[in-house]
Formats: sequence, structure tokens, C-alpha cells
Amino acid sequence: MTENSRRAESVFRKIKRNAVQIINPILVALVLVMVLKGSVVEATHIFGSSMQPTLVEGDYIFINKFKYGLHLPFVDKMTLLWAQPKRGDVITFIPPGMSGREEKEIYIKRVIAVPGDKVEIVRSKLYINGHLVESSRFEDKDFIYQELLGDKEYRVTKKNPFSYFKSMIVPKGHVFAIGDNRDNSYDSRSWGPLPIENIKGKAMVIYFSKSVTGAMINLKRIGGIL
Repeated sequence: MTENSRRAESVFRKIKRNAVQIINPILVALVLVMVLKGSVVEATHIFGSSMQPTLVEGDYIFINKFKYGLHLPFVDKMTLLWAQPKRGDVITFIPPGMSGREEKEIYIKRVIAVPGDKVEIVRSKLYINGHLVESSRFEDKDFIYQELLGDKEYRVTKKNPFSYFKSMIVPKGHVFAIGDNRDNSYDSRSWGPLPIENIKGKAMVIYFSKSVTGAMINLKRIGGIL
């Protein structure tokens, strides 16, 4: 091997070592990002009107995927559960019978009943374990009501005064989740109790909001805690 060949091989080995030193941290960082995205926090945006007035189309929110349990990347269902959803929590989830492969198959609703609760709706009034959930007109606005469920206060839209849901007991390992837009929501009233393992996470905050056309930024909605 000539002197020039030895020098070239030495340079090549040095470049290779440097490349490995640079690439390895990048690969580790990419893996960490994937794990964190799958397990800790996720950003999503709102489709449709089923959560009005709490959430509207054009809202962008952060989801705490670590709140109730462990989610692994590329795994649809919760791998390990360590906390139960509470009444009033706003959650994202995969409805029964759907795969969750597409973004529009990830739903967002509010938990109104937990395992063992008896839930019933009579003339648009919500009853949990036989007790009427407090509801009052919000600032004299038509069809907007303030509800108090435990220590959680939130607003709902109710236009139909004759809405009913026959009483049922929420089974173990499930919650009952419905939209804040009570008359325009596909939820547990249609497909039944939601398996807790289907929950993707708890909605935390609105980090951005724009008009449906995207022409205007809705500054008043940004920062809203859910």
C-alpha cells in the first residue's frame, strides 16, 4: 500500500467516525420525538361542530396522552392504564368500530359518566346517579347553557327541549362521552359506552384558532383551558 493510499484510508476512517458521531445523536433524537409524540403530547385540530361552544372548527389543541396511561407509537389502544378519566374531562378517542387510522376517526367529546354511574337524559336535562346536573342559561344567550358536573363548569348548546336518553349503567372499563353540542353530536348515545382503552388523551389547551376559511386568527380563543 502506497503512502497516498494509507493517507486516503486514514482520512476515510476519520470521516466515517465523525459521520457516526453526528448521525447517532440525530437518530436517537428522532426516536425520542416519535416516542414522545406517541406517548406524551399530541397536537390536533377540530373538525365539525359537535363540541360547540367549547370547541369550534378551526381550533387547534394540545392533547395530554400521558394523563390516563401509556400509549406506544403505532399502537391504537392504551397499553397501560394508571388513572381513570373524570366526569367533565374532554377526551380524544377512537369510537367503537373504527380503526383510528384516519384523523377524522379520532373523536373528541366530554366524559359525563364513569364506571358504575347511572346516566339518563329527560327533556334535555342530564341526570347522573339520579341527580340533576345543574344547568342555567349563559348570559341570556339563546340555546347556550352553563352546566356544573362535580367541580367542572362548562357550556353546552341545547336547542331541542325534548331530548331523551333511556337510563343505563356505565359498565366497568368504560365511560359515557357526549358532545357539548347536545343536539348535533354522534356519541355514546348512539354507539354506547366507550372503552377506556380507546382513549387517546385528555384535551389541555387551545394553542391556536382561526376562522373556517383560514382568513382570520381568532385571538380570543387562543389559550383557552379545557
